Amino acid sequence: MDGGIEALRCQLREAVEECSARGLVFSTKWAAEQLCSLPPSVGSDSLEVDTEALSITAGDTKATPTLKNRLRGAGRASQTTITTEGETEQSENEHDKRLRWQQLDAEERDRMALGKSLFDVREFERAAFMLQGCHGPRAVFLRLYSQYLNSERRASEAGESKNTNSSAVAEISSELLALDAAGDLDGFGVYLLALALKASGRRDEARNACLRAVQAFECNWSAWELLAGLAGAQAAAVCPASGWVRHAFLAQALVAAEAASAEFTGHVAALERLVGRSGFVMGLRAQRHYHMREFDEAGSEFAALQALDPFRLELSDVHSNILYVTEDRGRLAALAQRCAAVDRFRPETCCVIGNYYSLRREHDKAAGYFRRAAQLDSECLAAWVLLGHELIELKNTAGAADAYRRAADIDARDYRAWYGLGKTYEMLNMPHYALRYYARAAALRPHDSRMWCALADCYDRAAQPDSAIACYRRALHASPESAAHAAARLARLYAAAGDQPRAAHCYRLLLAHAAADAADDVAAACLFLASFELDRRNPRAARQYLSQVADAAPHRAEEASAMLRAMASSSN
Repeated sequence: MDGGIEALRCQLREAVEECSARGLVFSTKWAAEQLCSLPPSVGSDSLEVDTEALSITAGDTKATPTLKNRLRGAGRASQTTITTEGETEQSENEHDKRLRWQQLDAEERDRMALGKSLFDVREFERAAFMLQGCHGPRAVFLRLYSQYLNSERRASEAGESKNTNSSAVAEISSELLALDAAGDLDGFGVYLLALALKASGRRDEARNACLRAVQAFECNWSAWELLAGLAGAQAAAVCPASGWVRHAFLAQALVAAEAASAEFTGHVAALERLVGRSGFVMGLRAQRHYHMREFDEAGSEFAALQALDPFRLELSDVHSNILYVTEDRGRLAALAQRCAAVDRFRPETCCVIGNYYSLRREHDKAAGYFRRAAQLDSECLAAWVLLGHELIELKNTAGAADAYRRAADIDARDYRAWYGLGKTYEMLNMPHYALRYYARAAALRPHDSRMWCALADCYDRAAQPDSAIACYRRALHASPESAAHAAARLARLYAAAGDQPRAAHCYRLLLAHAAADAADDVAAACLFLASFELDRRNPRAARQYLSQVADAAPHRAEEASAMLRAMASSSN
């Protein structure tokens, strides 16, 4: 059905034009990437499109000749069928409004050209000044957006983390709210209103405005990303029920969700039927593998993405995390060199180089690069999380706590920020504070044994053995990374409570999962199990366990020898 693909092509072309005119560079880039991933225009027999996933269908008369008018619709525009006289009048009013907006944009085209050129060279105050007196939706957006970005820059220069108290943001909000009340705000204006409301701390109002923005103009990806940050764990609940971009939004929201594999796969498959394996879709798959700790598969996706676009820097920080965890210093060095050759002053590049120095245990240099990444983009989640990790290594707990809090403010759904805060307060010997943050991390990663072990360790230090046992049991049924640690601690707690059979069972689990660096735990397990088997009058099994002690921990071999001598003397 070539009508569907051509409607999608037309929609994305309009998105590139509209977003570019307003200086929304990331939305422009996203729309252009999906546009260039579409199959070329050929005969209708060779094109098939999933029209269920695509909101624009071949039979929709609004999709092609009047697409620009539909995309330029107001935030309150209704897409329902005209059935009553009142709805007919409303539709005519919306049509007249769009015509008026288009006329104003045409009349102010020259002023817009000047304002946009100043915006592009980051002369925000000058751009806003030159656009004063303009009333078209493009000019109004660019003027207020310039003022908003200028207020952010001033706050950054002053060393402030947020501009929630900025009088400029308050003025922007007031003007946009007045335009919205008059019904004179298009979808882009509603998105800017959501930005201003969020900066003012009015998150619920910002979320509602953002939802209206994506409904009014579907292909503004920046609005979808803002909605994701505002909705948090409720992303699926607030997502519109129609439109094809919702698949991208939900796939992005589910990329780190452990229990949503089928849902994620379904949304990505819907995207691939529409835009093919674009760089964005490949990036989603790579991130999914990374969050599921499937590092080989993630590495393959990143290699394919690099082959498709060798100068792409997006997600290179995630790729470097994989190379860091797998300790692949050679490939990490090559990635750092490639990113630096493309652009040394991108936050992603700084994160990659920081990971390289961290792998070399040069934590001061690593922290410096992560700070630079955070300065280049104060909303860069990876920069703040990784900076916190390095400051923990440098024993700078105050700085680490601040970095993790900044990360949690950016995205409360990222477990690393909460886990880092828990680790920080654990280092400060404040287990009750650490418990709260570890609990947040475990709630976000319920199938990650590391979260449950951290939470259980805190309960153990806080003298709450029952809670510690419950968390260690959860760890045993979660991922295998910390199974040996959980089994060892659980066995010790059961032994202290006098429950010898359960302690023996956990020690057997420890022997099954023990790593090479767990020699002391293995020796303790063998000694306990030997004693347990002797009590059960099973000396043969006891000798087998005692024979493993010397190999696991030579410094405890004397204890095993003493038990063997005692067994020999008792048998005589």
